[in-house]
Amino acid sequence: MIKNDFLMQQIKELIQFLLGLAYPMGFSDEKKAETASSALSQKLYALAAEGKYGEGEDALFDAFDEGEADLATGILFYESLLRIDEKELRRGNFSLKEIETGLRDYAKLFHVDL
Repeated sequence: MIKNDFLMQQIKELIQFLLGLAYPMGFSDEKKAETASSALSQKLYALAAEGKYGEGEDALFDAFDEGEADLATGILFYESLLRIDEKELRRGNFSLKEIETGLRDYAKLFHVDL
């Protein structure tokens, strides 16, 4: 449990670091709402709500390949996964470690090596 708490805190810090890097003037609530309400974000959130976390992650990376996803979309997707109970993540064949790895891999697509 302590290990998972540490990992969760580490992921939260990565998210804050990435947001600060991508938006040095601040990531406003308006920008967050705009990003979260995009068609892609809504698709990702719907997949996550169905417990299809891996499919959501795949859709995120596919959208990047098609030029349809920005850094904020990925950050907010992974941040939303952090709010899901660990047992629920496991039922969907996902984990905190996969959230961390996915976030790092997604950031690399934007030339941010964490």
